[in-house]
Amino acid sequence: MPLIVMEPRGGGNERDRMKKIEAPPSSTFRLGSKINCFSKLWLVTEVNYNEEIKLQGVMRLCNYVLKWQDDIGNIIEEPCVCSKYKTSATGEDSGKIVTINDTRRDIYIQFNEKTATLRQEMRHYIDLKGVSNPKVYRLTDLNRTSYIIDDVGCFQMTYEEDQKKPPDVDRDDLMIADYKEPSEPPLPGVGSCRIIFDGQPVLKAGGSPRQFIAEFLDDDGNVLDGIVPTWELMPVGDWVNVNQISILSQSENRIELQASSSAVVGSKVLLQMRADSADFGVFEASLELGVESLW
Repeated sequence: MPLIVMEPRGGGNERDRMKKIEAPPSSTFRLGSKINCFSKLWLVTEVNYNEEIKLQGVMRLCNYVLKWQDDIGNIIEEPCVCSKYKTSATGEDSGKIVTINDTRRDIYIQFNEKTATLRQEMRHYIDLKGVSNPKVYRLTDLNRTSYIIDDVGCFQMTYEEDQKKPPDVDRDDLMIADYKEPSEPPLPGVGSCRIIFDGQPVLKAGGSPRQFIAEFLDDDGNVLDGIVPTWELMPVGDWVNVNQISILSQSENRIELQASSSAVVGSKVLLQMRADSADFGVFEASLELGVESLW
């Protein structure tokens, strides 16, 4: 979408790293939006939501890529806005503002599925890759509220410089602190399933509905609850009038079928069941049903 980009007042690095933006009537943006502009990636860190006049905001240049690992060791990368942390104090005698730079870093990063896993006290490299002894910092303040509106926006994070750990823990080559070897996700357990019913596997043409139940078992034979299957009817042989078998209802792991009086007696239909389980993988079962005369 088109945006109006304006230079901020003042000079120095802030002029190059921060731009004021406005959205014309045909466009919009949100807090935390990533914007490609001037062949660079920018992050919207401020928004004026007084849209009765015009939507205004501030975007800052993403100048660093933060890296960390998920629970099974996969490396995650996310662009961010990184700057040296600044504190200000007022001198009692002169009344002047004194700006003090220290060993802290300030980061803005988009809130998304990846960054939602960030936690206070995590350690990250914040330095140029390839330099001698790159620095590691500890996340000491994770602000998850000030820059979030309607569940979108940015995290503001403050880091303190931290002591390096042994080379096999803080990996300079990977720029990953507290490195852990990737592990395979746990394999699903072993289970089984079946379609259970009363009587014989037949449908009576014009007869009463019949109920079929999907039952799921773990490898010890215990019944598993909470697994909801999907059902499908398939023809067997040359018979293609599957629509003459009515699905009257489905609820949880049950399905109710009825053959119409015009169903072709002597034909067969295949009832198929499938379910996916995070703990046990894929369950599949099928049952061949014959169509018989009611009399």
